[in-house]
Amino acid sequence: MAREAKPSKRYSKRRDDILTEALRVFSERGLESTGIKEIATSMGLTHPALYHYFPSKEQLVYEAVEKAIGDEIAVMEKALEGLPAHPSLQLYALAKAQVFHELDGRSYVPFVNAFLYGPLRNAAKLSDEQRAEILAMQRRIVGLYRDVIVAGQAAGEFAAGSPTMAAFGVLGVLSYAVFWFRPEGQTDAETVANTVAAQAVRSVSRLVEPG
Repeated sequence: MAREAKPSKRYSKRRDDILTEALRVFSERGLESTGIKEIATSMGLTHPALYHYFPSKEQLVYEAVEKAIGDEIAVMEKALEGLPAHPSLQLYALAKAQVFHELDGRSYVPFVNAFLYGPLRNAAKLSDEQRAEILAMQRRIVGLYRDVIVAGQAAGEFAAGSPTMAAFGVLGVLSYAVFWFRPEGQTDAETVANTVAAQAVRSVSRLVEPG
């Protein structure tokens, strides 16, 4: 049986560029108002040419969102590398990495997070298999926090209670920075990430024991 040819580097790079641009345009115009034609125009491609890279709008949406989430997970996992087994430090590192990454991608993060945590309207555009993949990635993000919180509870650093609820609570603390941060403001992205990450750690501290 003949081997399937691997895509060229140029082809793969072009696909990545399209995914990045698609995220920008979907975020600016909205999912319902954006079609393959609008993405192609913004890339300087013809409508049919874009189908050479993606067979449908749905596939383009899925791959753009999947790539963005995958990039975030990779950044978070990297933040844990080489850290000592100190839950508060690990939680701080995870939260800071996520916030800093999201501030860098603030133009598209609300669009992506709507697939992760928002209403099902956008996710309904995807196939059952694609929705399952996105859900698995959401569970991976929650799991990164949950695992650290479980370790912190066992070590007596974090308040007792449901680690899953605590993980979603931490994500709630982190989620708003992308909406109010302004790069031209007095506080830079790193300072915001540091501050919000510290708030996330305090939110699960034993000093805030649930009722």
